[in-house]
Amino acid sequence: METTNSVIFSCPECNQQVEVHAKAAILNTLNLYHEESVPKPIAETIIGNTVYCPKCGDRFTVMLDTHSATVPLFLRKG
Repeated sequence: METTNSVIFSCPECNQQVEVHAKAAILNTLNLYHEESVPKPIAETIIGNTVYCPKCGDRFTVMLDTHSATVPLFLRKG
């Protein structure tokens, strides 16, 4: 079942909260995430989308933060 999810970003220019809607096959009916904690299936649906800030009017593109101080790690057998 596809549900509507929202991701909250902070505008890099004016710090206004900007909400981006995403659709992903997540079982919950409605989810709200902040930019630093978005599940991969949801992130994959909005990366590259254009976002407009309602306060300052600037335009941004949703990107993956490759300069993050933390990255997810896992162990793989072998």
